This record gives sequence, structure tokens and C-alpha cells, in this order.
Amino acid sequence: MNKIRLFLITLCFSTLINAKLIKVSGAGTFLADDAQQWSCVVDDKSQLMWEVKNNTKGLQSAQNTYTWFDGDSGVESGEYSRNCHLSKGCNTQGFIKALSISQLCQSSNWRLPSESELTALLVYNDDNPLINLNYFPNTQSKPYWTSASHSHNNDVAIDVPFFYGGTKGSDKSFDSYIRAVRNVK
Repeated sequence: MNKIRLFLITLCFSTLINAKLIKVSGAGTFLADDAQQWSCVVDDKSQLMWEVKNNTKGLQSAQNTYTWFDGDSGVESGEYSRNCHLSKGCNTQGFIKALSISQLCQSSNWRLPSESELTALLVYNDDNPLINLNYFPNTQSKPYWTSASHSHNNDVAIDVPFFYGGTKGSDKSFDSYIRAVRNVK
């Protein structure tokens, strides 16, 4: 009996070690690669958990956009904030706070990704958007905010466009998409 248990634990552990991306349920449990519904993805190489967007209305809707705001700079609620699930505070800080309160995937420490973290999700091929849609469905072919302000202009934040890759900057008063992340460790 102990040998069977050890074999199953070893098999599960080696499967997770060899996997790069792992689907996670909203309740925080690892799912099989062929799962049809999941809320987060763990990249075991980077030890990051990513929020997955859905095609329904609500906090994780793929259609939601937000202005960039961190409490010190940016726009708390600008004229371009449309398609926001939140009734007030349609900005990056408001979204991250709401996502953390929701305990998505049993986690409360969500944040905006750094530029390097977000660009690591880019998959350069003939697909549009440039991301692994098997794990990140409903991704828009538009820019997604990072946590960084532009080094030469504090009114501009760095965003990553998933239609050609690379990075650029957008005025913090414009609305854009968000893909939240958290450290797994």
C-alpha cells in the first residue's frame, strides 16, 4: 500500500515538475491539462500565478478595461474608463484590490505584473493574440498594463501589446486591459 501511495505521489510530482503551465480552479486546486474550466494558471518555471479572463460579465471579464492608477500617480477614474465591472474606481488599483478581496484561486496578494513578467507570456508565432490560448483564452489583441511608469514621463505607464509584442507606453488616463499576477512562493 505504501509503495502504491509513493508511486502516485511521485507520478503527480513529476508531472507538475515537467509541466510549464498548470491550470488552477477558482478554489485553488491544480487541474488536469485538459480541464475545460479554470480561473488561474501557474507557470512553474517562474513560480507565478496568472489570472485567466473569461467571456462572461464580472470581475474577470475579458472586456473590462481600466485606467492606470497606483494611489500616487495616474487617473483614478477617467473619461476613458469604460467596460469596467466596478461601479467606481475603474483603475488598476481598484481592480487589484477587488481581485484580492475575491480570493480568486484562494489568493489575496494579486498585483500588476512587471514589464518582464508580462512579456514572458508572449508567444511569437502566426497567432493573434501572441499568447498560449490553450491556457489564456479570451486574451485581447490589445495592450495590457504593467506596474511600471515610464522612466521619462510619469504620466505614461508601460503596457505590453499582445498583437505585435514588445512594450510601449500609454497615457495613464487611457483605459487598457489587465492580467493580474501573484508570486506562488
